[in-house]
Amino acid sequence: MLELIGSTALSAFRKKRLLKKLTRTIPLVKEISAEYIHFADVGETLTDSALSTLKRILTYGPKSEGIQHRGARLLVVPRANTLSPWSSKATDIAQHCGLTQINRLERGIAYYVEGELSEQQLIQVAEQLHDRMTER
Repeated sequence: MLELIGSTALSAFRKKRLLKKLTRTIPLVKEISAEYIHFADVGETLTDSALSTLKRILTYGPKSEGIQHRGARLLVVPRANTLSPWSSKATDIAQHCGLTQINRLERGIAYYVEGELSEQQLIQVAEQLHDRMTER
């Protein structure tokens, strides 16, 4: 399984709105940032050329260079044993680009939450970052 970092997952507006929502219930949250994380289930090792093609396919949206990997990392991914619409389309695109080694692509979001938070408070934050019906 390959893990590839993608673009930023929060616009300035969405980041501000999410931070406001979180601090209403957990005032110790000081900052939040997020970036997409792509997971590639591969049947065999990718050549340098194939890996380059995969990275080009997964390059979209604003760059995540400004993401500060500070604080607790909370990873939100689709529920186990489900196939998201994003995964279905991305896997098709990769295979049509000649990446037949790719069994499946999936996308998650890595949130970085700053603040002096207890384990229980991190659980409360995590509950507000995902949709229980489709994500974990």
